[in-house]
Amino acid sequence: MEAFMSTIKAQQFALNAWDMASSFTNIPYIYYFKNPNSGSADDFMPSSRLRASFLKVIEEFPILVGHITVGKDGRCLVDVNPHNLNMPEYLESQSTVHFHDLEKAKFSWDALPQNVATVGAFPAVGVSGIIKLVNVNIIRLAENSGLVLF
Repeated sequence: MEAFMSTIKAQQFALNAWDMASSFTNIPYIYYFKNPNSGSADDFMPSSRLRASFLKVIEEFPILVGHITVGKDGRCLVDVNPHNLNMPEYLESQSTVHFHDLEKAKFSWDALPQNVATVGAFPAVGVSGIIKLVNVNIIRLAENSGLVLF
């Protein structure tokens, strides 16, 4: 983590009108990954690799660890301060739902594991007292059958 922290530089990103208009809603993305070796003891999409990949994304897109603020000119911006990072919420859990059940239900919201959606439709201040710019929820499916990434 220390190596990652050293890659983040202080910077500000001005938000344009489209950024502002689209910032009033959360757009949920759900990715489904089926384990071709379902039921095996092999570690499907190892946690350590997922986490390392996520940190690499943040290195490339440091705006994701900034804070929304208002500049001196009254315009909104994202302020990235390496001494005060807005680290994304990153959760990982195990579910009793099997990938086959999701396929059978045609990936309906009703078939998804409980607590898959970690954010609501509108950005809001969370438990930390700030708005997170990114939330990641990894749910490992029953019998190592796959993974859901929200």
